Amino acid sequence: MDLRIYIAALALIGGASVMLAQNDETQKSPTSSSWTYDSKTTQLSGDATGAQREAAQAVLNLELTECNAWNNHDIRGCLSVYWHSPNLISISNNDETHGFAALEKELLEAFADSNIMGSMSLDTLKIQVIGDDCANTIASYVVKTQNHVYYCDDTATVRRFPEGWKIVFERTTLVTH
Repeated sequence: MDLRIYIAALALIGGASVMLAQNDETQKSPTSSSWTYDSKTTQLSGDATGAQREAAQAVLNLELTECNAWNNHDIRGCLSVYWHSPNLISISNNDETHGFAALEKELLEAFADSNIMGSMSLDTLKIQVIGDDCANTIASYVVKTQNHVYYCDDTATVRRFPEGWKIVFERTTLVTH
């Protein structure tokens, strides 16, 4: 896990808010990307508005909440980051799951013994805030279990609801080693 993400995760676990940094170099860079936040630089885009910064912070917190819940073997905590709707879509490799109830059932059955969950390390996270209530994320992480190591790439669309930001669509590709 990138040390900056690890430190941010520890701060969140301890109840501290995590502030996203920005420096003048990022702000003035003619080659800055369209990502609102990139964990590799821990920088916000210089073009990000105050609302975009707040949204990126909330989405970062959502991703770290999911990672923390996984590492605590808390499936319900992992599920808390998803939209509780029949319109939720989750795709893992070639398996499509439609609706929160179906995803909940799959995960609760797959991890009935939560000890098999292992540990998750978030390697990279990029966040693109595309509106007041919508963002896209790209994340790479590693899940280590007793028997396998999974390398995962995840693309998600996240929306803001009255109860907070939630994943409404995700596509995960898992490779086992």
